[in-house]
This record gives sequence, C-alpha cells and structure tokens, in this order.
Amino acid sequence: MKKSFILFAALATMGLFSSCDPVEEGGSLSYSIANADKILDLVQITQTDADGKPAADGNYFSYTTSPATDVCFYNFKADGSENLLAHGPSGSFSILPTRGNPTEQQVFIRIVNADNTVAETSTKFNVFVESELKPEIALLCGNGDAPATKEWYWDFTQLGACWGNFGADGSWRGASLGDFKWWGVDDASQLADQLEHSTTGIVAGWENNNAHMVFKEDGTIVTYDGEGNVIVKGSFSVENYDPNSGAFSIGVLHTQTDANQPFKSPIMFPFEINANKNRGTQAEVTDYQIFNLDHERMTLYYPDNGAFSGWSEGTYWAFAAKQIAPDIENTSVSYTWDFNQLGTCWGNFGADGSWRDASLAPFKWWGVDDASQLADQLNHSVEGVVMGDESNDAYMTLSADGKIISYDKDGKVIRSSEYEIDWSTADGWKLGSFRTKAPGVLFPYEINAASNRGSAAYVTDFQIYSYGPNSLVLTYPDNGAFSGWSEGTYWSFKKKY
Repeated sequence: MKKSFILFAALATMGLFSSCDPVEEGGSLSYSIANADKILDLVQITQTDADGKPAADGNYFSYTTSPATDVCFYNFKADGSENLLAHGPSGSFSILPTRGNPTEQQVFIRIVNADNTVAETSTKFNVFVESELKPEIALLCGNGDAPATKEWYWDFTQLGACWGNFGADGSWRGASLGDFKWWGVDDASQLADQLEHSTTGIVAGWENNNAHMVFKEDGTIVTYDGEGNVIVKGSFSVENYDPNSGAFSIGVLHTQTDANQPFKSPIMFPFEINANKNRGTQAEVTDYQIFNLDHERMTLYYPDNGAFSGWSEGTYWAFAAKQIAPDIENTSVSYTWDFNQLGTCWGNFGADGSWRDASLAPFKWWGVDDASQLADQLNHSVEGVVMGDESNDAYMTLSADGKIISYDKDGKVIRSSEYEIDWSTADGWKLGSFRTKAPGVLFPYEINAASNRGSAAYVTDFQIYSYGPNSLVLTYPDNGAFSGWSEGTYWSFKKKY
C-alpha cells in the first residue's frame, strides 16, 4: 500500500524512536487476519482531549482490540523513518503536530499474523494543532515563524561557570543559583578534566565554548561540537512548568535519545557530578530540573540521585541563547524592569571601576526585588512622589530616531528625552556610555545622593555595564566618577516582548 509521509513532532507517549515490528509473544496473537480492511473491525479507538473527555479534535487516543490482538500504531518522523506510537492488544498514544501542520493526520496500523504474514492499513484523525507556541517552548526554541529553532551555548555570565556542583535542600530559592553554587568550570575546555564523571570517560566534543545545542519546536534537539559536527540527537518535553511558583524548580526538562545514540540525553555534558563517588558509578541525567528559563539564559540542575534529601549536593548546567543583540542606535526596542540577572532591578553596588566581572552581581550590595518597593525609596527621588516607575510593568522605549520615553504600567508617559550611545568610552569597567539630555530612564535617580551630598539627583550619563539580546544593565558611580572604592547605583532591565 502507498504510505503518506507527514511531518510530526516527537509524538509518542511510549516507545519513541523504536521500530514498529510486533512479534508473537506467548500466544498473544490470538487472531489472524489476511485482509487489511478487517483490521479496523477489531480495533476500537477512543479520541479525547488532555482531560480524557471525548473530543472530535482531541490529541489523545486509547484503544482496545477484540478479540485481543497485538497491533502496532505508527506514523513517520521527519526523516521518513517509522515512529512507533503504541504496541500491544490495548494502549494509548498522542498526536501533537507542531504549528503549520494539517489538522488531518494519518496513522498506520499493522498486524503480524501467527504465520508471520503482515496486514496493515491506515486511518485518519482530525486533531488540534496549536497556532501559538506554549510559553516555555517559545523560550526554548524562539518564537519566530514555524519551525522555530534556537541555539544554546555554554554560559559563564550567570554563575561564572557552566557546569559544576551546588548545595541546597530545595525548600527555598535565591535570586540566582549562584547563591548555592560550590564549584564549577569557568571554561568548557576544563570539562576534559572532569571525565571521571562521564559514563564514557572520553572527550565527546562539548568540551568547547563553541559547542551548542539546537532546540526545535518539533521537540527535537541536535547537539554539535565546536566544529559543527553532530555529537548526539534526541528529543525533549517540558513538564509541570510554572515560572511563578516560587519553588526551587519551575519545571522539568525531560530528554531522551534513540538506542543507537551514544548518550541517553542530548544535553551537553549530561553527567551528574560525583555520582561515581557517592554511589559507585557514573550517571547520565535525562530529567533536568529548571531553575531559570528566559529568552536569553537557561539554568538546569539535578539534585544528588534525583531528589533533595535534606541539604544535598547537586549538579548544574548554565546555557545562553545565541541571538543578535538589538541595534539600539538604529532599531526601536522597549525595556522593562528585570529581576533575573541580579535578583533586583535598582539598588547600590561597590567598586573602584578598575576591573569588571561577567555580571554585576559580585559588586552588588542591595536592591529592590519588586518594582513596587521603589515607592519606599522616594527619599532618593527628586520629585519625592510616586511617578509610575514603581511597577514591574512600567517600561521605556528607545526609538530609532534617538528618543527615549518611559511609561507607567497603563502606558501613560512618565518622562521623555533624547538619548545617545557612545561606545568609544569603553574601559575596564564599562562597555560604553548611555546619555540622555534630560531624565528619561525609569527611576533615573542616584542612590543616596541626598544623604551623601545634601540633595537628590537625576542621572543622565549612565555607564553601560552589560548589554545582550534581551538585557541591559546601567551603572552610575557616586557623583559620576569612581574615587577609589565607591558606592554606585545600578539599573537592571530586560527586553519587553
């Protein structure tokens, strides 16, 4: 019979990446069929939604056979190979096409008779196809046109290391996993010195800062070494994702690979730290807890043996998305308050300006962890009254024509000015300068100017401390210049989507 090849996501709820080749097991093949048209007479299929309620466009299926007969349900992967959905006299499977696929999907059913003859047929189902990506998938894969893809590289800006260990009991979380970090490698090449934790004990290719993973919205991951050679292929799904839960884990990144792949997970260096010392053998991780996930960064972790037991050791992985930072001098872009980078959006730090770290965090002293708390900091404000900056939904827009406008949460203008960027001022501390002719940035006040010099002060000449695809951190030293070890003010923003 002619088979139709249809593009599917990683669909199977059982036996993903397995071949569809049912065999006789203990006489379970109690029914022989010569005519493929009769297969549908002995298979009863129920189509439901995720809650198990009957639905004409449901994505979830259960089946039984009468008389009990081994059957195999399958479709096709993007490469044309068979994708096992379910196998046995009864079972269940799901069909979850990615964006851009037709709602009508074809499924094949195969029976191997007791005499080893094969009968097979196909049937079609109308299923629901998402028009928008789930938030967590958009973060992992990007939110562009289908099929969305995103590259993830080792990151050293979040924790100062890309892989290592930490200690926690999982009952509370800090602003960053860095609050719990014990140790880590600050260059991917150092992973070659950590092969005692590897299940293979050999260099695989991810021991390179240019190694990366490509996440695709169809639920697949391909991992490459620094030269662009494939290391491993696999699939992923996200479970129990709740970024507002306040829990140590905001979700689970489940990964798996085909049996013919060299590793069980496509995540780079997927090895639990010290499993060999703690339990006598090295261990690969497939289910990663998500500590942090945004458009730009991802932090994964795995507690010792998969679960916290009091204060426990754990393994972490830090990744950064490869994106092109917006050309803020020639492209309009909006920023809002950010709490992921520093745990706070505005506050003070201490430094002498002669050197910098990948993050401002090592220099940070204090800050507000919710913009509403800025209403308690009006002693630093020139006006001394609430202006509208004091909301997590306040934002500012930098337009291509050199104008900056700050808005409150309802879109009402707070202040506006003209701005310019000067990259020529870069030094050992800053990447460049961000200047406004008049106050234009959200909450544009120097911290403690009133107590240090007698009056509150606006800031219009900011230092650009860090700048990325989705982030902007500005600083201002006391009275505009470092003088030995000095107090300074910082502002932390993220791109508004």
